[in-house]
Amino acid sequence: MLEAAAAAPRLAGVKSFVARAQALTAVLDDPTGPPPPEHVQAVLAELRAAWRELDPVQRREVEPVSRALAQRVRGVPRLAPSRAPAPALPGMEPAIAGLGPPPASPRLYQGPADPDALLAWMGHQSFRTGQREAVAGALTRRDSLVVMPTGAGKSLCYQLPGLAGADLTLVVSPLVALMSDQHQRLWQAGHPVAMIASGQGSEAHRAALSAIRDGRARLVLVSPERFASQAFNGALQARRVDLFVVDEAHCLSEWGHDFRPDYLRLPAVIERLGRPPVMAVTATATPVVAREIAARLGLRDPLLVHGGFNRPNLSFDVISLDGRGAVARKHGLLAAGLSQAENLPAIVYCGTRRDVEEVCERLARSGLSTVAYHAGLAPAPRTRAQEDFMSGRAQVVVATNAFGMGVDKADVRSVWHWALPTSVEAYYQEAGRAGRDGAPARAVLLSMRADLGRLISFNQRRSTTVARVELYLAGLARQAAKAGVDPRGAEESRGLIVDSPREDEERLCLAIAERAGACRVEPAGGGRLLISALGRLDRRRAATSCETARARGWEAYRAVERFSATHDVCRRRQILDHFGDQRPVVLAGRCCDVCDPPRWLPEPAAIPAGSPVRAGHRVEAAPGAALTVEQAQLLDVLRAWRSRASADKPAYTVAANRTLEQIVRRRPTDERELLEITGVGPAFVERHAAPVLALLAEHR
Repeated sequence: MLEAAAAAPRLAGVKSFVARAQALTAVLDDPTGPPPPEHVQAVLAELRAAWRELDPVQRREVEPVSRALAQRVRGVPRLAPSRAPAPALPGMEPAIAGLGPPPASPRLYQGPADPDALLAWMGHQSFRTGQREAVAGALTRRDSLVVMPTGAGKSLCYQLPGLAGADLTLVVSPLVALMSDQHQRLWQAGHPVAMIASGQGSEAHRAALSAIRDGRARLVLVSPERFASQAFNGALQARRVDLFVVDEAHCLSEWGHDFRPDYLRLPAVIERLGRPPVMAVTATATPVVAREIAARLGLRDPLLVHGGFNRPNLSFDVISLDGRGAVARKHGLLAAGLSQAENLPAIVYCGTRRDVEEVCERLARSGLSTVAYHAGLAPAPRTRAQEDFMSGRAQVVVATNAFGMGVDKADVRSVWHWALPTSVEAYYQEAGRAGRDGAPARAVLLSMRADLGRLISFNQRRSTTVARVELYLAGLARQAAKAGVDPRGAEESRGLIVDSPREDEERLCLAIAERAGACRVEPAGGGRLLISALGRLDRRRAATSCETARARGWEAYRAVERFSATHDVCRRRQILDHFGDQRPVVLAGRCCDVCDPPRWLPEPAAIPAGSPVRAGHRVEAAPGAALTVEQAQLLDVLRAWRSRASADKPAYTVAANRTLEQIVRRRPTDERELLEITGVGPAFVERHAAPVLALLAEHR
């Protein structure tokens, strides 16, 4: 990784510096695993070198993002400042270390509690749809549920009332990278804001707690697990909380596409704080999920603010591909679309890790700068992939849904779905990562009926039973016994601390157990969970929840199937209706494939089954030639190895028959030659290159 960092193009200018720093900040917040410390230090060294090239004005421009990065780096134990290399220049210390002085004088609002006066004080000319109503509701201490699409200005809805008075506004968010960016912008403008999040440096943490206790902070951005901190709760006792904001409120719904167990106890936190007014904010909530959010949080006669789900600058295309050669035509269509500069940068979402690697490989062969991202990759290549895309070194990222949360790249011009997503909500959230800068952008779904089988399997795996919930609870009890704790009591000190479950079924089992009174869930430090009051499961309540989960899963399946298969109703209208938005459609360009067929793409039937490979990229041996006896024997050896390597998984998850045959024909001698074979990607090389090359060497 150090060699890769050294070989990277030298950063130049403010834009490159900011992109690189933001990318590193984002990967430090990656929930799938931390990057290697040597990699982080290599990137920091690269940033320090770039610092030398900036003039004083440029250094002031990059100071906010440098502070945000420094704050995050200090929170990683293995990257403590005492072990970090010295900065390249003394002037770099305030920027990368985040030790620069605060703004000379804080900006404190002293005017009336009026939305228009606050808007003018913040320097804005006008409200966007729904913002004024949300601000006015908070100023009159009314509970509210604010549903607005990405880029519609949700943060202003709580920032204005939060900065209006001397009391405290708490904003809870699971997205530390975006929260940090928001904090830096407000702090640099002189506003009385503080941030409390896991991974925060001790100095920054102490300063934030002090600002909360003595009243200097009026608005505090906080990650949910911090409510398990005695120091933070102690600081809150010194203040009156005037507004409690739950950002990404759809994370409360265990039936939703982005459920987070550490949100389960926020209602108890609200009550503990004296039940201040509550504002729930989300960009992806259907009417049903919105009602669940209101019920979970106990909202009282809430003001419902719908800013609308329409994204006027986005076009929505669904391209159906079925029949013989459909997969080959899909590859050709994707390559044709991404060959157009107007569609770059781009994100391509795939349903499986295997598809990620295959699609990434094919796009790379066509000459596109492409990286792969999924949770199965080791931290180093995953980190580098995100950094390369965020900084612009890679034009395309091919990823599972593990990519995107907390990633704010405004200039994405197109988002492609290689396969049907699991729900319309997931599709809209991922498609909405295009065009956040307001410029024209495209969302393209490459649909095949064969994808429905994968979604059916997903639903079957995700659904659960009372028996499975009981097994999950028994597993927690075994963990508690092994750890020497007794989580049956109500005292938090006797609880069991566990990693937040990553698998959908485990998250669902935990949520159902909590709903059925079998345990209490509290957020713990480091994104973990504290399980206490572990007791007997109410089987009747659990059975009701299991049935609800099953029904919701199939509702989501039918909705996304209907969206992809309906070709006589406007795509945008279908999305708006799904979210209960009855407003007329407003456009800032092309609408969809139903209203205006995509002439910018070739007809699927006109796409050839194969596409030429450019010079210097991978080539395949002629498929028609028969294997020699020696090659056939070696193929049997490789198949036997594949069976051992796949363990209890299907053999194709390691390598397809065609890939093994190409390995036999070409006899690679090193990793570089192995990578030239179709079907061999970076993950295969990382896991299997050594045994495969050893077998080939034995049979030469």
